Amino acid sequence: MGAKYHISPAGRRRSASRRAALVVAVLPVAGALALTAASPAGAPAKRPAADGDGSLASYYDQSVDWTDCGRKVAEAAKESGRKPPGYLKRLQCSRMRVPRDYAATDRGNLRLAVARLPATGAKGDRIGSLVLNFGGPGESGVEGLAGLGAKFTKLNERYDIVAPDPRGVGDSTPPVQCANPSARQAKSLDRSPDERTEIDKLAAFRELQGKLCEEDSGKLLPWVGTVDSARDLDVLRGVLGEDKLTYMGFSYGTKLGANYLHLFPRKTGRVVLDGVENPMKNSEQTYLANAHAFQRALDDFTKDCTKRGASDCPLGGDTAKAKKETRQLFNLLDKREIDTAAGELDQSTFVDALKNAMYSEKMWPDLRHALSALGDGNGAPMVRLAGGSGGAAVRGAGVPGAGVPGAGPLPGAGVSVMAAEGNPDAAFTAVTCRDTSDRYTAADVEQAKGEFTKASPIFGTFMAGQMLTCTGWPVPGDNESRQVRATKAPAALLVATTGDPATPYKGGADMAKELDNDSVVLTFESVGHTGYITGDACVDGNVNDFLLDGKRPKKGTRCD
Repeated sequence: MGAKYHISPAGRRRSASRRAALVVAVLPVAGALALTAASPAGAPAKRPAADGDGSLASYYDQSVDWTDCGRKVAEAAKESGRKPPGYLKRLQCSRMRVPRDYAATDRGNLRLAVARLPATGAKGDRIGSLVLNFGGPGESGVEGLAGLGAKFTKLNERYDIVAPDPRGVGDSTPPVQCANPSARQAKSLDRSPDERTEIDKLAAFRELQGKLCEEDSGKLLPWVGTVDSARDLDVLRGVLGEDKLTYMGFSYGTKLGANYLHLFPRKTGRVVLDGVENPMKNSEQTYLANAHAFQRALDDFTKDCTKRGASDCPLGGDTAKAKKETRQLFNLLDKREIDTAAGELDQSTFVDALKNAMYSEKMWPDLRHALSALGDGNGAPMVRLAGGSGGAAVRGAGVPGAGVPGAGPLPGAGVSVMAAEGNPDAAFTAVTCRDTSDRYTAADVEQAKGEFTKASPIFGTFMAGQMLTCTGWPVPGDNESRQVRATKAPAALLVATTGDPATPYKGGADMAKELDNDSVVLTFESVGHTGYITGDACVDGNVNDFLLDGKRPKKGTRCD
């Protein structure tokens, strides 16, 4: 859960990923289950055995046609005055069929959008296909590859780089789509609720969201969980003609990859999990861990800012006073709104902006600028940092006000390169709620609020409110995706960042323990979400050596 680049978050408005940028923007950025009789319509059946069921043969054996699809993205870049990256000329797209229900293939098919960048090296140097997931859940792999292809140049020499849109997501059909509650209903919410009446309103709002999603996507919602998406990865492996799946997942993509290791240990090749979600925590524990982690990141920002002195830090040169001033700004915006050229600035927007900036130190100058402007009476930069009008929003903290912080993606493209466009906010909630049986009440949040506020005076009430994400959700969830033991799978490489606010550092060690297959944790001494593609030579070098040559770093290796 915990975790959509340099990865950034933001209230999930078009992270870890900064979603408003054009694709040309370069941002820093296991055991088989028994087959049983199909369950009643609307409820997932028990999963079939790995890939030995004859009813699945037609999916594994299907052929797909690849067509050029980067040209129109490049043309859009040119029209906006930007120089499109050269790799877009090589971008190809296709679609593949997967069963809606793996235990009952007569229930119909889904079609997943897939993009790839063919290997650039000599034919004899090609290793195979490297499949990517950029996080979310709810993020488009197709858009992610279109926007971030340059980050994988070294790997692309010997691998075809492949990225699918998971079921229900992006250009896969049908996408999860949900009508939004009215603007008036949304505006009445306090997403950092500190009073019981505010918590009750947020709970009622979540229930309304669930009803609207059921009306629009009720026939799809039971089938969008991570376990089914992991099975889709194996179909993709077969379609690509690979004996083993080579995979790299970021943030939520680590959970997806761990599920693949669990389900298909003998079909697993080299796997990298970066920005690792913690499989040992339930939803409440995850949100609480995020409250601690985001607060630590904010404290790191504050220390860095005040070290610059009052002339360069809008919070002044005293760290204790700077922390107090940030809390005062947070409190002043409670139940208040400030009109700006980029939209309204309220307490929720302020928290979103702070969260976004915590996903990478490279965003700290933006936050210093936004705080300075706010001190001059201009709240627009803060709204933009939160993802408002004209902003570069980051995805990864859930639908606006809902979801698991840190389940976010790499900075995406924000430009569809295929046909339709799904609703990533709705897909985020749909996958999150399918993946857990946790259903909290307003009373649960009221009881937990004190511990959350103690963890973070800024992010605590917001994170406590996230406990209501699945309140009233129309589809029951289960905890099957938390089962990741993969003793018969080859060891994976896990990358864990010490100052990661979205998928806290401990998740790497806990995931390695649960996998129980001698996986290695590479520690990245830094602040921000995930390690690869941030430009760190040590992290990139270790990951590339593993994926290209199978060389795992020694246990205890640290990059700083």
